[in-house]
Amino acid sequence: MADAPFQPDWFSKPGDTLLTLMEHRELTCDALAKKLGRSEATVRGLLAGSVEIDDALAQGLADCVAGTAAFWRSRQSSYSASLARAASAIPQETSSAWLRQFPHRDILNQGWIAKPNKPDDLLQAYLAYFGVVDPIEWAERYAKSLKVAFRTSPSFKSKSGSLSAWLRRGELEAASMLTARWSPQLLRERIQEMRVLTKAKTPAYFLPRLRKIFADAGVALVFIRAPSGCHASGATRFLTSNKAMIVLSFRYLSDDHFWFTLFHELGHLPLHGSATTFIDGKDNNLTQQEREANEFSAAALIPPARRDELFDLKPRKENVIRFAFSVGVSAGIVVGQLQHHRVIKQNQLNFLKRRFDWEQIAHAVS
Repeated sequence: MADAPFQPDWFSKPGDTLLTLMEHRELTCDALAKKLGRSEATVRGLLAGSVEIDDALAQGLADCVAGTAAFWRSRQSSYSASLARAASAIPQETSSAWLRQFPHRDILNQGWIAKPNKPDDLLQAYLAYFGVVDPIEWAERYAKSLKVAFRTSPSFKSKSGSLSAWLRRGELEAASMLTARWSPQLLRERIQEMRVLTKAKTPAYFLPRLRKIFADAGVALVFIRAPSGCHASGATRFLTSNKAMIVLSFRYLSDDHFWFTLFHELGHLPLHGSATTFIDGKDNNLTQQEREANEFSAAALIPPARRDELFDLKPRKENVIRFAFSVGVSAGIVVGQLQHHRVIKQNQLNFLKRRFDWEQIAHAVS
């Protein structure tokens, strides 16, 4: 009896090959999209595995990146077969329980996975999205590490699907961004440039400039709207030894929270190394590392030598604006720090904070 053909229980999507070729040629998603005459969302979908390579895309990739059209069609065919094989090996009860964890409506609306044509397609879509062969591998890669990383584990336990989907989207976008080699020294040296940007009014001005500063230091800075059930404000992890990522959700859509979270996540990188994923949401059950990141952020925004002066401020508009100007940050940041340290109440001086919306953010980073 002949041996059955070898069928590995792992698979690599065509997007993995494409990403390697893009990095080799220093092609961004935007640049490749223009070459292909497609949208940037299409390119990101190719990288994520949610967009299949048809004949037209196969020819476009051959013309614009490398290989032949036949190579890309074969790559897609092999991947699709492996994906179907992996999905069929998962018991229906297991797959149903796993899929119930994810906020499908939000994930579909944001285009993170393709809309399934039939129920069985949903399982394949999530396996492809996470790049795993089954829920066990997903749990090893995401659920266990996120449970340790997330500050509020009781909240995490019921929201692991949403949280992991958000983090995965951050990984996919960060992986496609070109950055220099990781340099903690350069990142620290450019903190003052970041502080200046706190005074900018519009995301269209400060977000692209922030991304450039971080990319120069080896950090991919991405902004991902959190799906329902995900309460994370930010996350930090190393993708490789020479590339880190920071994911921000703009959870409260205010300047004080955004900038404090940014510097908090930044602080994890030089302070705590590359071994851990940090996910930050609520302020309960702070670990020593989270307290250190909080202190790093507070010191980056308000010089420690001026902290006593901050705490002695009278809760008046003019005093806050004058102090903010003197330390070189926005008035909203000063209000946020006063509220955080309970010098003033949570409902005081909020009119000094700048508010954003996701239309502005999406436009700024498109």
